[in-house]
Amino acid sequence: MAKYKILFLSTKTYIMKQFFGGCLGGCLGTMIGIILSTVIIVVLITSSALEVFDKKQYKVKINEKIGKKPVLKIKLIGEIKDTPARNMWNFNFSELMNDKNIILSELIRSIEVAAKDENIQGIYIRLYPFNASIAQLEELRKALQEFKKTNKWIYVYADNYFQSDYYLASIADKIILNPQGTLLWKGIAMQPAFYKKALEKLDIQVQVFRHGKFKSAVEPFILDKMSDENRQQMRTLIGSIWKDILTKVSKSRNIPEEKLNQLANNLTIRDAKIALNNKMIDLISDEQSTEEMIQKLVKKDEKNTFVDYHKYKHKSKEENKEETESKIAVIYASGQIIDYIENEFDDDVIVPSQFLKTLKKVEEDERVKAVVLRVNSPGGSAFASETIWQDIKKLKAKKPVIVSFGEVAASGGYYISSAADYIFTDNNTITGSIGVFGMLLNIQNLLQKDLGINTDTVKTNTHSDFISIVRPVHPKEYDAIMHGIEAVYNRFLDRVREGRKLEKFYIDSIGQGRIWSGKDAVNLKLADKIGTLKDAIEYAAKKVHLKNFEIIEYPKPKDPFEQIFENLNIDEDEIEEKILKANTGKHYKDIMILKKTLKSQQVNYLALMPYQIELY
Repeated sequence: MAKYKILFLSTKTYIMKQFFGGCLGGCLGTMIGIILSTVIIVVLITSSALEVFDKKQYKVKINEKIGKKPVLKIKLIGEIKDTPARNMWNFNFSELMNDKNIILSELIRSIEVAAKDENIQGIYIRLYPFNASIAQLEELRKALQEFKKTNKWIYVYADNYFQSDYYLASIADKIILNPQGTLLWKGIAMQPAFYKKALEKLDIQVQVFRHGKFKSAVEPFILDKMSDENRQQMRTLIGSIWKDILTKVSKSRNIPEEKLNQLANNLTIRDAKIALNNKMIDLISDEQSTEEMIQKLVKKDEKNTFVDYHKYKHKSKEENKEETESKIAVIYASGQIIDYIENEFDDDVIVPSQFLKTLKKVEEDERVKAVVLRVNSPGGSAFASETIWQDIKKLKAKKPVIVSFGEVAASGGYYISSAADYIFTDNNTITGSIGVFGMLLNIQNLLQKDLGINTDTVKTNTHSDFISIVRPVHPKEYDAIMHGIEAVYNRFLDRVREGRKLEKFYIDSIGQGRIWSGKDAVNLKLADKIGTLKDAIEYAAKKVHLKNFEIIEYPKPKDPFEQIFENLNIDEDEIEEKILKANTGKHYKDIMILKKTLKSQQVNYLALMPYQIELY
């Protein structure tokens, strides 16, 4: 009887556990569902409300809200981007109500509107630590220079100035530095990492296939230091960029270039007083005193002096809207060029399947009279680059296609650009790199010696196990791979020859994987003219005889409601890549090349730029 009682109690306990477990699970599921539904509804309502507010209220109330405040205050903090984020990873609920993203085109348009705004007397830029490419700084600096031509002033304040900050600030009428602050002025250096010995310790052999003696993307895996060719091209590149910076700072600050070089060589600028004595800055002051000084200048109190850029940019959007059917499409091609991707809304890559849809859309839109392609890409897949090139060529047959280079338009980035009618570049854009490479890892020794793993093969033909990562490449296999490399390189030359109307032997002489600054690219006829995105748009308008037109930008950012539904299933590889990118910094690109080479177990023909130049 006791046995049955125990059995009954055990069964009862089990049933109760199941019952309460089911109830708890059901309640928990319901709660999660309610929370998720609430969030989605709030986002949907907020998104819709913002859309209505943007379309209806701004047109009526934006000037009333801004008032007649005489100083446009721009806080530069975080990252300046070419395009708004379209990726769920970059989504921030707080930004839904308080949009603080800094988009280069929006910022420049706001400066242009402020130049014509009778209420605006000047611009006050508050610099915090922020990230921007040299090309972005160049375009922003040029916009500020145009602003000054309207006899309005620019003041800049920072607690500390890094070189990138100072390059931008040097255009100002007054550069103000905190008494405890410093100004870093030291010149430009490149310091790539090399992994050859680390890979040798892991018993991993990197097998390289390339065309182009300057194609140095593979060097970190096979050398301990820069090759002579790479050192030569890097010295030329950073020399060109530094010369451009010296020329502009010298002109703005009225300091001879020779002295600026001496200050950098001797690390002379070590505190605020030394910076002032050497005319690098105009005033030593803290932030509060600086803003009080500006208030006295415009004879207004604090509440009636400054209009925040993030409010003013909505006014600039309304000012830039033209009541016309004619449009110019601006298509942003940003990131590495890859063959395909599972998450089609990743904003860090260029994928033919998505990019070609955009090209088709603007081709079929009769209101779009011309297209400006804003390229900011180090390259990537040669196959994907060729696919995009062909479709740009088709589009060009129907509508003018003008290219504007951003920070980098090299290798595959240059490949797709060469199809355009006309190319604008910034002085300090990194471009060229006409070359091809492929890589294959051999982990045979790692498996056998270090892990005690052996492989065995049964095959029908001599090279049935080609391509393999568990043995070295045989001579005939090497020849087969190099045949593909040479074919891609020759096709690359042909595309540039056709697009740029240059002789093939000449392109080869300045190609071989060599990178150039935008300024050098114009001299070499790889680009047509130094100019900004705005210059490219104006040129496109003249090409089709437009005076009044609306600018439409692609790809269009997804609204938060769409992002939530489209990104509920986040790919594990994407999570891993985001974590890697966040934690490996400048080594991320090299690590991903190795990872993808190992994962694909095949040779991918890549038209990829070796390095990224950063101005600290």
